[in-house]
Amino acid sequence: MKYKVIQRENPLDRTEKLYYPAPVFGERVSEDELTEEISFASSVNQSDVRAVLTNLLELLPRHLMRGDSVNLEKFGIFRLSFESTGSTEEKNVSAQNITRPKILFRPSTKLKDKIARTSFVHQ
Repeated sequence: MKYKVIQRENPLDRTEKLYYPAPVFGERVSEDELTEEISFASSVNQSDVRAVLTNLLELLPRHLMRGDSVNLEKFGIFRLSFESTGSTEEKNVSAQNITRPKILFRPSTKLKDKIARTSFVHQ
């Protein structure tokens, strides 16, 4: 993965500026490109790959909104969480305190191990 060097404030001392490595992101891989790659790497045709991805994207939010965790064992676990505002009294807490849902992802050990082998190159 490529990186560049940028200067920004030290989060521990805002008066100090430090240099940090920052990722340089490549191209965005489209669903079409991904389905083509998966099809080429397996015995499944592109339309079947697309159907599976479409169903996954339909079912994943349904399970998350029910409060389920979705475990794609070799990939990782998805779960839903949210940001919220606090209240001084318990009786004043309601769904109105929830400000934004967000999806959390915890990668599997297998995926983390593969990513740990990433090499970095200064751009």
